[in-house]
Amino acid sequence: MSNVMTTLPKGIVSVVQTAFGAGGRVDMPSIERLVEDAIAAGVDGFLLPVVASEVAWLSRAERDAILGAVSRYIRGRVPIIAGASADTPDECAACARAGLEAGAVASLVAVPQSLYGAPAGIDAFFQEVFRVTPGPVVIQDLQFAGPGMDAGQILRLRERHERFAGIKIETVPAGPKYSEVRSACGAGFWIAGGWAITQMIEALDRGVDAMVPESAMIKLYKRVYHLYQSGRRGEALVLFRRLLPVLAFTNQELATSVAFFKRLLVRKGIFSESRQRMPLPAWDDISGRTSSELIEYYMSLESEAM
Repeated sequence: MSNVMTTLPKGIVSVVQTAFGAGGRVDMPSIERLVEDAIAAGVDGFLLPVVASEVAWLSRAERDAILGAVSRYIRGRVPIIAGASADTPDECAACARAGLEAGAVASLVAVPQSLYGAPAGIDAFFQEVFRVTPGPVVIQDLQFAGPGMDAGQILRLRERHERFAGIKIETVPAGPKYSEVRSACGAGFWIAGGWAITQMIEALDRGVDAMVPESAMIKLYKRVYHLYQSGRRGEALVLFRRLLPVLAFTNQELATSVAFFKRLLVRKGIFSESRQRMPLPAWDDISGRTSSELIEYYMSLESEAM
């Protein structure tokens, strides 16, 4: 597994959002601009298509087309982790094969939400996933309002499955769990954080290998990461705290996050439209005004910090 670990990206690995244009169709030129902007900002890798890519509202053909297009846009400059979560192990395997064919270094497979609280069911699901799915697999431990898998179960999966390359922890609370999993699974096991980006400095203090935000604010995330890795933790903390007003708004819930960052990408001239397929249950004129104010705040912050 040490060779697998060396291929998984460290640093800032961003989720590629899906742009939609006229008629609600996937807008590939906007996605290409997003990829180029993130690479220019120093992103260390990409993850797609996953929850924040609105993968649940993409057809299988769209998933594969986006993954293939992004791979062509990247031209090997940074690694890709392919989203391969699905309802059944066979579907996961099919998505993983498409990812490997597109040049992905690993696949991401989420714990099915229905299996949380049933450790034996999780074990059985991943027993079959690893039997039928090719290549290295990163497990997504995503339970927005719960603790997810315990470190003991993660270690057992690690011991049983050689191709279990890492874990993306998105549970509550995330911080102590990073440390528990690191202690249980060792330094050669890849650990990433995602939804808990609001605790980025704590995550770095706990030795995570990568943080996985969306792709609109890579310049600031990379600046924070560079300061931290350069031994300038205090400066990293000050800059990161200036991002918190934005993250306090976006991390209320997932659809709001998608809506905000698509609007920011339109403001930056990267996306042509802010359309989303993920239902947005609560967004009114005040939401729009607040979003616009925070977007302008972020634009000023990015200009000043860079």
